[in-house]
Amino acid sequence: MTPTIYRDEVAKLAKTDSEKGVEISKKIVDPWFQAQAWSHLTRWADNPLRFSRHAAKSATKTKDDYQRSAVRAWEVAALAERGYQDQARKSLMEAVALAASVSPLPSRAEALFLLFQSAFKISNDEAMKVEQVMISSFTQTHWRAKRALKEASLMLKHEVPLREFFW
Repeated sequence: MTPTIYRDEVAKLAKTDSEKGVEISKKIVDPWFQAQAWSHLTRWADNPLRFSRHAAKSATKTKDDYQRSAVRAWEVAALAERGYQDQARKSLMEAVALAASVSPLPSRAEALFLLFQSAFKISNDEAMKVEQVMISSFTQTHWRAKRALKEASLMLKHEVPLREFFW
């Protein structure tokens, strides 16, 4: 099976058979999809911190800083949804620090915007902090950076609805 099929299978099993989800997660060879699978288990299974640690570890094995930072958005959202605000905030800040230096700029914009969206699961204040990092790290003009800043501003002002996270 492909990494995406495995990840999707874990997403289905996370609520009902986490041990089977663990078995499948271990089979996923692409760290991006493996991190997402562990994040699904973080979101639904007992002992979410155990699974969030696996998600963070898988993220470190991805191919570049864009992936290492962006995929942590799923972990952050899952932790926040489970009420682990402190852990979610810590994971968010680690990922944002890395994402702020991602090159090229369009990839940085995408990574930070994913993390911005997951930050809303913690609080508006955390989302505002990510927006400030976006503003300070977008030193060049690119349409993706412009779009990310515009969308972030509109979401913070509640002029557009928050997007539900990508589960």
